[in-house]
Amino acid sequence: MPRIISVIAQKGGVGKTTSTIHIATALANMGFKTLIIDWDTSQGNSTYSTIGHLDSKNQKGICHIIANGGTLSEVLCKTKTPNLFIIPSEVTDSRGNAYSIESTLTQLGIEGYTLLKELISENDEIQDFQFVLIDNTPKLGIETVSSLIASDYFITPVQMTDFSLGSIGQTISTALKVKKGHNKDLEALGIFVSSSDNRINKSKEAIVELGEYCKKSGIHLFDSIIPIASKFAFLPRGQQTIFDVTKPSERGHKEYLKLTKEMLSRMIALEKASAASAKVTTKGAEV
Repeated sequence: MPRIISVIAQKGGVGKTTSTIHIATALANMGFKTLIIDWDTSQGNSTYSTIGHLDSKNQKGICHIIANGGTLSEVLCKTKTPNLFIIPSEVTDSRGNAYSIESTLTQLGIEGYTLLKELISENDEIQDFQFVLIDNTPKLGIETVSSLIASDYFITPVQMTDFSLGSIGQTISTALKVKKGHNKDLEALGIFVSSSDNRINKSKEAIVELGEYCKKSGIHLFDSIIPIASKFAFLPRGQQTIFDVTKPSERGHKEYLKLTKEMLSRMIALEKASAASAKVTTKGAEV
């Protein structure tokens, strides 16, 4: 059974897709069988960044499954990275029409909120993965909520800009509402800085501000700080990651690897705490 992680943020352009791909690749490079689900269905950027855009006439993705039925195994694709797979998203259908997954899920009513969870949990092939990372749309609507309902954890990338910092509260609030009302097992992995320029004093000030917010709200802040790097800009066109184009000693490479290791440690700590809590509860019930 995999650990399922939603990568969420209300603000676009903060590095959700880049981070999803790099964390997933780092996990795969460590030997973990890892799956990306491209749930940002209006853009399909995770798909483009790993296997290229789908030919909608000959290739199907998750949008086809949502709209027409079927299993995720039908659209599961290998990437060029060993141990890394993707459930891709197509931009249009075979007739060239854009999918509206948000509308489709909304029309399903309550079933729309749980459909992604069912597609994942009922699929034996996906249960064989160790990690599933879900790349989400930059909105907090039904698609993101359905992702959180399907997940064990969520993590939030933050760019060191006023707009990105200002969106954190709503993102975390939405996730915690899902935990309270729909998925009590959902845990916050935390927040990480996905784009920072140490040459700018305002970036340093923003990181301090972010740390203060996390202390007040009780949300974990990862030590890793992903730097702004020009090399990130053109990685998608070659289906590459920073691990392909940099040395292990370079900062972007080091920080994404460090972030992934931090995530693993954080998950282990949360799971130990949960197990200890469950043991205490069980003993209390026996008494």
